[in-house]
Amino acid sequence: MVTIIAKTISRGVLVISMLFSIYLLLYGGNYPGGGFVGGVLFICGIALVYVTYGMKYINARLRPNWLLWIGYGLLFASLTAIVPMIIGHNYFRSAFEFFHVEFFGIHIGHIELASAMMFDVGVYFTVIGSLLFILSSISSDKVKVPDSVFVQISDHSGASDETEEMDLKPKNPAHVMPAAENPKTEGPK
Repeated sequence: MVTIIAKTISRGVLVISMLFSIYLLLYGGNYPGGGFVGGVLFICGIALVYVTYGMKYINARLRPNWLLWIGYGLLFASLTAIVPMIIGHNYFRSAFEFFHVEFFGIHIGHIELASAMMFDVGVYFTVIGSLLFILSSISSDKVKVPDSVFVQISDHSGASDETEEMDLKPKNPAHVMPAAENPKTEGPK
């Protein structure tokens, strides 16, 4: 049973984990973090919402197609590797540039843009897409067993209950009746 407290806390944790995962993604090139760690933290927030609200809630709100996330992630990572070759550099060559930020003539600071950032974005999307695809596949998978595999237990008094129980014993087990009592087989002679 999920309480209103758990639902309220899971929303707050989702927002905090998403913001911190983006922080880890952006600063992962120069500091600890990066696309993989940021993606895993993002998944932790979504997984908490999956647990508290259920699959139907998430699927109704997001309509996620996690395979597209995997595709976009692989596209970003592949472009990071291939574009330097098209320009005439080595495979996976890293490039960076500093951009100075000014606001009405006031120097605010500078931003470093690196090609490794695009690779981290690719890893971020791939990790999110693949792990959430696995999570949603596992949680929505329902095991369907044919009725012929199980034997129903009926009431010996002849009265039928509205709730029928299922026994997990095979339908034709080898040791149902001793050979002397079983009319289909002959006993030892």
